[in-house]
Amino acid sequence: MVLEHLSIINYRNIAEAELSFSPKVNCFVGANGMGKTNVLDAIYYLSFCKSALSAQDAPNIRHGEEFFMVQGDYVDDEGGHQRVHCGVKAGQRKRIRRDDKEVKRVTEHIGQIPLVLISPADSMLITGGSEERRRFMDMVISQNDIPYLEAVMRYNKALQQRNALLKQEAEPDASVMDVLEEMMSLDAELIYNRRKAFVEEFVPIFSEIYSELCNNSCEQPGVEYVSHGARGPLAPQLREWRVKERIVGYSLHGVHKDDLNLTFNGYALKREGSQGQSKTYFIAMKLAQYVFLRRKGHQRTPLLLLDDIFDKLDAGRVERIVSYVSGTEFGQLFITDTNREHTSRILAEAGHDYRLFTLQSGEITLSATSTQSSGF
Repeated sequence: MVLEHLSIINYRNIAEAELSFSPKVNCFVGANGMGKTNVLDAIYYLSFCKSALSAQDAPNIRHGEEFFMVQGDYVDDEGGHQRVHCGVKAGQRKRIRRDDKEVKRVTEHIGQIPLVLISPADSMLITGGSEERRRFMDMVISQNDIPYLEAVMRYNKALQQRNALLKQEAEPDASVMDVLEEMMSLDAELIYNRRKAFVEEFVPIFSEIYSELCNNSCEQPGVEYVSHGARGPLAPQLREWRVKERIVGYSLHGVHKDDLNLTFNGYALKREGSQGQSKTYFIAMKLAQYVFLRRKGHQRTPLLLLDDIFDKLDAGRVERIVSYVSGTEFGQLFITDTNREHTSRILAEAGHDYRLFTLQSGEITLSATSTQSSGF
């Protein structure tokens, strides 16, 4: 996919913007707080119908305004055109349209505009709890597997209902618990099998990318999927633990406890990895997510958004990352940086067609363009 044009009205600190992009590299430069990340978040919103920065829509509406609107015009890998429009008015539900047709359910849209965002927040993949790594798996798999996304949503709803029954003072109706547990068990089996298959395919991609970013050093990363699903059907486990779970008031077993064990040279990455190694690790995980989606996609090469990821990386690692994402397996790039000189070096190393935008308090200015013959 290529995002040709982006329209923004009242999105965070951006009052209004009409932006046309290079099919390859697009950079946004400005001091912190000027709106660089907000541009990338608007692009992200068009893919997932939600912000990467906020779980709620209201914080995305510019201060003093009553609504926001973002709209993107895309071209797929075979030249087909698509327009996506998302709008939110305070106190009302969001409106999503694709090619002027209303999208009634978000699940109908997820995966149509595949996208991978890499930002400093991805460090939570390593330092955060297991929910961060489950969210990572869900974000990858659901972009090309809608039945999986629907199973996760059903499972979480049934889990919430079961936990509410476990918390209540009166003894829960056993027949209701049986129904909920059977529902959870069916979806848990699908979720476990899809996650297991994903990790098996993902790990070789990740290992290859990490090795390339580290210049084929002897560093050995590892990713292991850990799940209660390996024990077999979930329903018997839930019935067996029902009495004990009544005491704690929530479900102790199920795929909502899944995790990825991340290791470095055989030891837990949290304890062993340096700051630079940990950052390279999660960047490699996200780039592997991109490659996985690219190989699964049909006529839809994912967009890649790099939000301020080069800080605290040595020059060698930055050069290898830029060289890697400039390769033929990658499509359109969107990059933010605070350092204009740094960005200029990145663009020179990439050697591709680019557009460079400068931001100042939400105002976006096209400050440089270049059309290269390499790659197009």
